[in-house]
Amino acid sequence: MKKLPHYSLFTILYSHRDGQSLIEILVTLVVGTILIIGAVSIIVPSLRSSTQANRIQASVSLGKELMGNVMVFSEANWNNIYALNKGSSNHYYLTTSSSPFAALSGDEIITLSTTTYVRYFTVDNVGRDPGDNILSSGGTDDPSTQKVTVVYAWANGAPNSISTYVSRFRNNVLQQTDWSGGPGQDGPATTTNNTFSTSSQIDYTTTAGSISIQFP
Repeated sequence: MKKLPHYSLFTILYSHRDGQSLIEILVTLVVGTILIIGAVSIIVPSLRSSTQANRIQASVSLGKELMGNVMVFSEANWNNIYALNKGSSNHYYLTTSSSPFAALSGDEIITLSTTTYVRYFTVDNVGRDPGDNILSSGGTDDPSTQKVTVVYAWANGAPNSISTYVSRFRNNVLQQTDWSGGPGQDGPATTTNNTFSTSSQIDYTTTAGSISIQFP
């Protein structure tokens, strides 16, 4: 008769324990992998969302900064704005490293950290209706009001814009005391000089600052 192998109770329990430990390790690895994948799926969108929010905040700040500088630019000299080419196809940005500011054609490129931003502004004429209300198009041209639009964006991001109206609320007063320059001043005087438009039967050279009518 064949004799069956003899196993002690310790040997049986030990072998059972080895198999159980292996299963526990495999279960732990599977559960850990699932938890890691779940954590990554939550953290990555959160980081992406945070980066997006930072870019939006930075681009908005750059847009507001440019708009503020454009308003200062127009207040310093109305012709700074009024003399620019009008329309959305004419892009401008300001150089602010020295005073006074200067307007340059094109888009301004700004790099903050690892992100590249673009900003520029455009100028449009403003028309008003008979009640002096601003119209979106048409109407009577108001040479003392201009519409400024600032556009800003970052690379691969959708552009955004802000608009405002700037007005010429003050005029320079020129006091002319010397007419010795003679005729030839056509149109409004933008700087102090000693000329006038036209004259007839006027002696403007005898005494500086006075006009003497010469009768025939």
